[in-house]
Amino acid sequence: MKDTQGVTKGRRNMVNNDGAQMLAVSFLEAGVVAVPDLLIKYYHRLGLTEAEMMVLIHLLHWRQIENERFPTAEKISQYMNYNIEEIKNLIASLIEKKLLLVEPYFHPSLGRWQNVFSFTPLWTKLIQVATEDYKTFAEVQKPLNEANTRLGELYQNFEKEFGRPLSPLESEQLKSWCLEDNIPVELLQEALRRAVLRGIVNFRYIDSILKDWRRHNIRTLAEALAYDEKIKGKKNRAPRASSQQTNRQDKYRDLYRLTP
Repeated sequence: MKDTQGVTKGRRNMVNNDGAQMLAVSFLEAGVVAVPDLLIKYYHRLGLTEAEMMVLIHLLHWRQIENERFPTAEKISQYMNYNIEEIKNLIASLIEKKLLLVEPYFHPSLGRWQNVFSFTPLWTKLIQVATEDYKTFAEVQKPLNEANTRLGELYQNFEKEFGRPLSPLESEQLKSWCLEDNIPVELLQEALRRAVLRGIVNFRYIDSILKDWRRHNIRTLAEALAYDEKIKGKKNRAPRASSQQTNRQDKYRDLYRLTP
């Protein structure tokens, strides 16, 4: 009998606890203050202190939950560790920073005009800061996006010439050339082209081309092409020099040839 009573009592306690938790959750979810994510991210960029930020959150609470557009400092101070005068000073600071505005508002229910706190200056400045950040991010991201696009095209070209998908090791090697060795995409394209023309389409041969360029401090496609012209010039000059030397030797042979 005692065991049965104990089990029954335990179940009641569980029900009561569950009921209390559900009630607490319903209280928490009944009123939710919407604070813009941008405000949380950029309030320091607006020159707001933590105390001023909390005052703004309380002002949002009074507008959204209590439907009161001009709460007094006395009401706000009830929920903050600041006295009435300190709250007034914080609100005055927000107004001086041109992030908060007091303007007239006609209350339709009361049928009269009254003062309200306007967040328009805050939202305007917040959008400006966010837009500036977005532009900066876009400027930084643009070359990265272009580089990623070109890198994707490079992968496609390699796979096309190899006639198969690149292996994980080959993909890592290609990525390492681009990101770690900072080899321009167009230079890698040129190395691939030369490997294809030689009929030696493998990473070992391409790496030998890149190493040769690195030894000669070649970092761009223009430098690689200029290096080729230099090598061709040397090769073209060599036969002419040999021919001239042979002609000179023949001339001297005729000059000093003994007549019979």
